[in-house]
Amino acid sequence: MALVISEAQTRKLIDMQTALKLVDAMFRARAGGKVRSVPRRRLKGSEKQLNMMAAWQETSDLICLRAYAGASNTITLYNGRTGQIQAIIDMGYLSSLRTGAATGVAAKYLAPSNTRTLGVIGPGWQATFQVEAVANSCPIKEVVVYGRNPKRRKEFIRQMSKVVKADWKEADTVDEAETASDILVVSTDSSMPVATGASLKEESLVASIGANATVKHEVSNNLIRRMDLIVTDDLAAAKADSGDLVEACQTRIARWEDIVPLEKIVAEGVPQPRPKRIFFQSNGIADEDLAVGRYVLEQAKKKKLKMKRITEI
Repeated sequence: MALVISEAQTRKLIDMQTALKLVDAMFRARAGGKVRSVPRRRLKGSEKQLNMMAAWQETSDLICLRAYAGASNTITLYNGRTGQIQAIIDMGYLSSLRTGAATGVAAKYLAPSNTRTLGVIGPGWQATFQVEAVANSCPIKEVVVYGRNPKRRKEFIRQMSKVVKADWKEADTVDEAETASDILVVSTDSSMPVATGASLKEESLVASIGANATVKHEVSNNLIRRMDLIVTDDLAAAKADSGDLVEACQTRIARWEDIVPLEKIVAEGVPQPRPKRIFFQSNGIADEDLAVGRYVLEQAKKKKLKMKRITEI
């Protein structure tokens, strides 16, 4: 019998602090060889594209299949021993939550020791999760926001200042945001580089969220050239999908063999002395979907939530 969990239900079952702990533990499990995964694959239809990826975790023996096309966005959890479907979960909320949590985990380990200011380029839906995650991982006192649309920028600050207590400021240019930031989050859907890296602090962490396809670009080659360490959530996914890293490696600005998977940092710690400028590329991986999806399923059962049950699957 498969359980169906709606987006509205997922919002009641998990918060950012919990997601951070779950994603952190997942990266430790990856480091211990207890997780296997398949990077994102894409299949084009007449108008929409199906995106698929999968992961398995030893402890739970659950297989997670993530699939999304247009507004349809789900994971299916299978029993690794019997193959039976345990649940189908709407990921409309959870996918953004776990993406934010991945950046929060990266910030926990990679942010400069004296981190105070978070910069945000691209004040959209996903950035709300990024800010909340980083603020839960680091002692953020100030948030500086840049977006091309001043009205949207102001609305973002109005909403998020209720969630994260900090000194909120607007930046009029990308350079202004870079100059102020100890941690800079770039969260856009741009096909052209937005962050140049020209004004970064001597010690900083830059996290790119949106360049998860080869046609997408958020940061310039110059920014990547200035990095002392590059980290990503999954190397195989980065080689297939990270537009900025693919281009940087093709042009020999960076080398794949020098890019470090996040699980290595989580398990072993940051190289010492800490590299001054660090770049984190988030791709969004099924391991993260499994981490939050499994928890939501367990909580739904524990709280005896009223869920749809499909017997014919």
